[in-house]
Amino acid sequence: MKEHTFQVLEYHHLLEILSNYATCPMGRLNCLNLNPSNDFAFIDNELRLVSEMRLLLKAKGFVSLSDLNDILPLLSKSSTEGSYLDPNELLYVLNIAQASQHLKNYLESQHSLCPRMFDLGKDIPAHKTLVKSLKGTISSNGAIEDSASPALKIIRKKKIRLRSTLQKKLENIQKSAGLCDAGQDNLITVRDGRYVIALRTDQKSRIGGIIHDYSNTRVTCFLEPFEAIGHNNRMAELNREEKDEERRILIRLTKMVSDVAEALEYSQAMIGRLDGLYARARFSERLSCVMPEIAEKTSVELKGARNPILLAMALDNRQRDEAVEEPVPVDILLDEKNNILVISGPNRGGKTVTLKTLGLMGLMTQAGIHIPAAEGSRMPVFNEIMADIGDDQDIQAGLSTFSAHTEHLNHIIGHADHRSLVIIDEPGMGTDPDEGASLAMAVLDFLSQQGAFAAISTHLNRLKSYGVLNEKVTNACVEFDRERRRPTFEIRYGSPGISHGLEIAKEMGIPLDIIARASGYLDHDEVRLNRLIEKLNRLMTEADREKMMAEEVKRKYHAETKKIEDKLIALEEETTALLEEKRIEAEDTITEAREELKQAINLLKDKKEHAQAFVTNRYDAITNKLRDYLAPETSERAGVDLKEIQAGQLVYHRRLNQKGIVQSVDPVGGRAYIMLGKIKVAAEIQDLEMAKEEKKSGSNRRGEPVSWDLTHAPTWDLNVIGYRVEEAIPLIDKTIDRALVNGQTSLRIIHGFGTGRLRQAIRSHLRDVPFVKACDSADLKVGGGAITIVDLS
Repeated sequence: MKEHTFQVLEYHHLLEILSNYATCPMGRLNCLNLNPSNDFAFIDNELRLVSEMRLLLKAKGFVSLSDLNDILPLLSKSSTEGSYLDPNELLYVLNIAQASQHLKNYLESQHSLCPRMFDLGKDIPAHKTLVKSLKGTISSNGAIEDSASPALKIIRKKKIRLRSTLQKKLENIQKSAGLCDAGQDNLITVRDGRYVIALRTDQKSRIGGIIHDYSNTRVTCFLEPFEAIGHNNRMAELNREEKDEERRILIRLTKMVSDVAEALEYSQAMIGRLDGLYARARFSERLSCVMPEIAEKTSVELKGARNPILLAMALDNRQRDEAVEEPVPVDILLDEKNNILVISGPNRGGKTVTLKTLGLMGLMTQAGIHIPAAEGSRMPVFNEIMADIGDDQDIQAGLSTFSAHTEHLNHIIGHADHRSLVIIDEPGMGTDPDEGASLAMAVLDFLSQQGAFAAISTHLNRLKSYGVLNEKVTNACVEFDRERRRPTFEIRYGSPGISHGLEIAKEMGIPLDIIARASGYLDHDEVRLNRLIEKLNRLMTEADREKMMAEEVKRKYHAETKKIEDKLIALEEETTALLEEKRIEAEDTITEAREELKQAINLLKDKKEHAQAFVTNRYDAITNKLRDYLAPETSERAGVDLKEIQAGQLVYHRRLNQKGIVQSVDPVGGRAYIMLGKIKVAAEIQDLEMAKEEKKSGSNRRGEPVSWDLTHAPTWDLNVIGYRVEEAIPLIDKTIDRALVNGQTSLRIIHGFGTGRLRQAIRSHLRDVPFVKACDSADLKVGGGAITIVDLS
């Protein structure tokens, strides 16, 4: 990508905003160094890593990296002959080493939640030996611990004892000189590393010794008594010994750091990498970004895209309680059939912002940054993204505005191909409008033939006409509110727009007589064309309004139809429940009657034969009467005998609540194989009833049979991560059918976050499945939007 493109699209400004979400200098540097790639696999992996980090932040949080500093200069210093790191510098190294340990352990513990991040960080060195040595030597405030070496511990103990001795000796000298009785402060202090007595200058003759210093006012002097000179000399020797031992310790630790400098450099790089991902994830959450769908070359389909720089500024201003307007979402569409987009309309209407938004979305996607747009947005992977925006006059190079733009056009022509995105703001500006428009049309012809995607903005009517006449070009306009005399910043596709220059000039305060005179200078053909465009836009607005009204009526119709269907289903369920209740009641009554008759038969066993026959007949009569009385509703759907079922008969499956045709009968297994539409089902005999014959229709033709065993265990979870939509949908349908047969009332479909396309397609399909009562995301604690819970009716 050319640096000029980064400048005019303000890509570096975007990276600065992104870097503010990092927590350490290495993470900020990682953000600032993000460069767009054209490697499809790399881009896909980067975008998915950001998705994993977003999920991790929501579910678990992340390791704090805020106290870290760049240690690369220290690593270089550690390998320099004769130099060593001081305690504070070693503390910086320790912090990096410990952060490496924490990151490695944390990613291992969250392996299942973020497998890509685990793979990224699995090779981070643990630095266990270095961490142990540094922690046992350097305190948290940067001091060398007494335990750093046995020699240092002995020296410091000697210093403590000698300090106590010196303190007592100096106190005794003060008392002997009568300084305490004279009201002299009992002050013992240190000057130039030697213990001295602070006393008034006029009393210095009372103690023999060496004066090391005076106060600023010379009222106080600092005197070392002769009796303390030997002890102070010994203290100086101990201080030198302590410094020498500390230096030996630091040299030893520096050597340890130097030995693992390469591993520490790698650790710091991984810390910056992960903190950069953390920054991208926080940025993505703050701006409500999505992971775009990417492809080698399909189409640009940005839904509800918002300029990320303007959006970030608006959010920051809102946080400061300042009144701001967020950028208006726009749809930006380009495909291989219509690979040129011409945007026209009023000044200050958002044409340039739209072009910059398109360019930034491409750069962000290929740099592995989620984009502020709606789910389902799609971006190709481009080899080149080239932009020419704004007044590019270069005075130092002696270039006029037109010359500078022509130079950029020449670069675009020389590098554009079928995998290029070209963005040009006001092509042909800075010269004669006819010549500029002609050059712009010729360049667009070339780009279209090359198969490049191109988006331009213009006020030139010839370019607007070019967009109308060329089938490869799509015209779009930023709309203008005539009543409020201001742009709406929304984009309409299908027609060009009018510049409304005089109206905006009037709104900006230009005198009315100037506006009227300017209107008189307008070319009549241009006026007629503008009126025609305005009329076309009005007609399209009315058509859109009528379309929305029709869609609303259609929506209400479908909603009412759904209500009726739900009521019918509820009524059928209620009827089935009542019939089942009636059946159970009848069976209970029959059982009770049977027991009573059995008791009567037992009483008549010793009686005559005709009495027993009478009782038996009476039993049968009571049974039949009870059946007719208690369960007349079930007479049409009485259970069938195995002997009665034959291939080709129409039967009713009670559990599935569907009719089907018998294909074959298994007398030994007590089951029959029936066709329910295009699905072959193995059903238990007791679940079948005879059904009335219906006229066959084309929908009952046999399809490819699918075996379905009712005795299989229910499937609770279905994992379709990694499946394409066309692969996942049939698998989901089959799983729902199995769940219904087994009496299951709910199902979990695990599809992950990804781009959101699989989730959207699954839920859209589930809403059309008659057996699905509802579907929604799982609880945030157990996966949230990565899992869909299906409630089966």
